[in-house]
Amino acid sequence: SAYWLGRSSGLKDADGLPNGGLFGTAVATMGMLSTAAYILAMDVFGPIADNAGGIVEMSGQPERVRDITDRLDAVGNTTKAATKGYAIGSAALACFLLFRAFMDEVYSITGIKFNTVDIAIPEVFVGGLLGASLVYLFSAFAMSAVGESAESVVTE
Repeated sequence: SAYWLGRSSGLKDADGLPNGGLFGTAVATMGMLSTAAYILAMDVFGPIADNAGGIVEMSGQPERVRDITDRLDAVGNTTKAATKGYAIGSAALACFLLFRAFMDEVYSITGIKFNTVDIAIPEVFVGGLLGASLVYLFSAFAMSAVGESAESVVTE
Protein backbone atom coordinates (compact mmCIF):
# COMPACT_ATOMS: atom_id res chain seq x y z
CA SER A 1 0.00 0.00 0.00
CA ALA A 2 2.93 2.35 0.67
CA TYR A 3 4.09 1.90 -2.92
CA TRP A 4 0.71 3.00 -4.33
CA LEU A 5 0.45 5.93 -1.94
CA GLY A 6 3.92 7.09 -2.98
CA ARG A 7 3.10 6.56 -6.64
CA SER A 8 0.07 8.83 -6.35
CA SER A 9 2.22 11.56 -4.76
CA GLY A 10 3.21 12.94 -8.17
CA LEU A 11 6.99 12.69 -7.67
CA LYS A 12 8.92 12.34 -10.93
CA ASP A 13 12.53 11.53 -11.80
CA ALA A 14 14.84 13.53 -14.12
CA ASP A 15 13.18 11.99 -17.19
CA GLY A 16 9.69 12.92 -16.01
CA LEU A 17 8.76 9.34 -15.15
CA PRO A 18 6.87 8.72 -11.90
CA ASN A 19 9.07 7.32 -9.15
CA GLY A 20 7.02 8.16 -6.08
CA GLY A 21 6.29 4.47 -5.55
CA LEU A 22 9.86 3.92 -4.48
CA PHE A 23 9.60 6.98 -2.26
CA GLY A 24 6.51 5.53 -0.59
CA THR A 25 8.28 2.22 -0.07
CA ALA A 26 11.31 4.03 1.34
CA VAL A 27 9.15 5.97 3.80
CA ALA A 28 7.46 2.75 4.90
CA THR A 29 10.82 1.03 5.30
CA MET A 30 12.20 3.90 7.37
CA GLY A 31 9.08 3.70 9.50
CA MET A 32 9.72 0.01 10.09
CA LEU A 33 13.42 0.52 10.78
CA SER A 34 12.79 3.42 13.17
CA THR A 35 10.86 1.11 15.48
CA ALA A 36 13.18 -1.87 14.99
CA ALA A 37 14.92 -1.29 18.33
CA TYR A 38 11.64 -1.65 20.22
CA ILE A 39 10.56 -4.67 18.20
CA LEU A 40 13.89 -6.43 18.64
CA ALA A 41 13.88 -5.61 22.36
CA MET A 42 10.70 -7.69 22.57
CA ASP A 43 12.75 -10.57 21.17
CA VAL A 44 14.42 -11.11 24.55
CA PHE A 45 11.14 -11.96 26.28
CA GLY A 46 11.20 -15.58 25.06
CA PRO A 47 14.59 -16.61 26.51
CA ILE A 48 13.85 -14.82 29.79
CA ALA A 49 10.55 -16.67 30.19
CA ASP A 50 12.25 -19.94 29.23
CA ASN A 51 14.98 -19.40 31.81
CA ALA A 52 12.35 -18.62 34.43
CA GLY A 53 10.70 -21.95 33.69
CA GLY A 54 14.02 -23.74 34.12
CA ILE A 55 14.68 -22.00 37.42
CA VAL A 56 11.21 -22.89 38.68
CA GLU A 57 11.72 -26.52 37.69
CA MET A 58 15.18 -26.81 39.26
CA SER A 59 14.13 -25.09 42.49
CA GLY A 60 11.28 -27.56 43.04
CA GLN A 61 8.43 -25.04 42.99
CA PRO A 62 4.81 -26.24 42.96
CA GLU A 63 3.30 -27.35 39.64
CA ARG A 64 1.03 -24.31 39.46
CA VAL A 65 4.09 -22.04 39.26
CA ARG A 66 5.47 -24.13 36.41
CA ASP A 67 2.12 -23.83 34.60
CA ILE A 68 2.40 -20.05 34.76
CA THR A 69 5.94 -20.04 33.39
CA ASP A 70 4.90 -22.47 30.62
CA ARG A 71 2.21 -20.03 29.48
CA LEU A 72 4.72 -17.19 29.58
CA ASP A 73 7.14 -19.33 27.57
CA ALA A 74 4.47 -19.93 24.92
CA VAL A 75 3.91 -16.16 24.64
CA GLY A 76 7.67 -15.69 24.39
CA ASN A 77 7.90 -18.16 21.51
CA THR A 78 5.13 -16.34 19.66
CA THR A 79 6.80 -12.98 20.30
CA LYS A 80 10.12 -14.34 19.04
CA ALA A 81 8.55 -15.56 15.80
CA ALA A 82 6.78 -12.25 15.22
CA THR A 83 9.92 -10.18 15.82
CA LYS A 84 11.97 -12.36 13.46
CA GLY A 85 9.38 -11.86 10.74
CA TYR A 86 9.44 -8.12 11.34
CA ALA A 87 13.24 -8.00 11.17
CA ILE A 88 13.37 -10.06 7.97
CA GLY A 89 10.66 -7.97 6.32
CA SER A 90 12.28 -4.63 7.10
CA ALA A 91 15.71 -5.91 6.04
CA ALA A 92 14.32 -7.22 2.75
CA LEU A 93 12.70 -3.87 1.98
CA ALA A 94 15.90 -2.03 2.87
CA CYS A 95 17.93 -4.32 0.58
CA PHE A 96 15.50 -3.74 -2.27
CA LEU A 97 15.69 0.03 -1.85
CA LEU A 98 19.48 0.06 -1.55
CA PHE A 99 19.82 -1.95 -4.74
CA ARG A 100 17.39 0.38 -6.51
CA ALA A 101 19.41 3.37 -5.28
CA PHE A 102 22.54 1.70 -6.68
CA MET A 103 20.83 1.25 -10.04
CA ASP A 104 19.78 4.91 -10.05
CA GLU A 105 23.32 6.00 -9.15
CA VAL A 106 24.78 3.95 -12.01
CA TYR A 107 22.35 5.69 -14.36
CA SER A 108 23.21 9.16 -13.06
CA ILE A 109 26.96 8.54 -13.46
CA THR A 110 27.01 6.66 -16.78
CA GLY A 111 23.83 7.93 -18.40
CA ILE A 112 23.00 4.33 -19.33
CA LYS A 113 19.67 2.90 -18.16
CA PHE A 114 20.19 0.10 -15.67
CA ASN A 115 16.86 -1.59 -15.10
CA THR A 116 17.67 -5.30 -15.15
CA VAL A 117 20.31 -7.63 -13.82
CA ASP A 118 21.04 -10.56 -16.13
CA ILE A 119 22.29 -13.50 -14.06
CA ALA A 120 22.99 -15.44 -17.26
CA ILE A 121 26.20 -13.37 -17.54
CA PRO A 122 28.87 -15.44 -15.74
CA GLU A 123 30.47 -12.46 -13.99
CA VAL A 124 27.12 -11.36 -12.58
CA PHE A 125 26.25 -14.90 -11.47
CA VAL A 126 29.61 -15.44 -9.77
CA GLY A 127 29.41 -12.00 -8.14
CA GLY A 128 25.95 -12.87 -6.80
CA LEU A 129 27.21 -16.18 -5.41
CA LEU A 130 30.21 -14.52 -3.77
CA GLY A 131 28.03 -11.77 -2.32
CA ALA A 132 25.56 -14.30 -0.94
CA SER A 133 28.37 -16.38 0.56
CA LEU A 134 29.65 -13.38 2.51
CA VAL A 135 26.64 -13.71 4.80
CA TYR A 136 27.80 -17.19 5.79
CA LEU A 137 31.42 -16.11 6.13
CA PHE A 138 30.64 -13.28 8.52
CA SER A 139 28.17 -15.47 10.42
CA ALA A 140 30.94 -18.04 10.85
CA PHE A 141 33.27 -15.31 12.14
CA ALA A 142 30.64 -14.20 14.64
CA MET A 143 29.94 -17.76 15.83
CA SER A 144 33.67 -18.45 16.25
CA ALA A 145 34.08 -15.26 18.29
CA VAL A 146 31.14 -16.20 20.52
CA GLY A 147 32.56 -19.71 20.96
CA GLU A 148 35.97 -18.38 21.92
CA SER A 149 34.42 -15.89 24.36
CA ALA A 150 32.31 -18.61 25.95
CA GLU A 151 35.33 -20.87 26.25
CA SER A 152 37.32 -18.14 27.99
CA VAL A 153 34.43 -17.56 30.42
CA VAL A 154 34.28 -21.27 31.25
CA THR A 155 38.06 -21.45 31.66
CA GLU A 156 38.04 -18.42 33.94
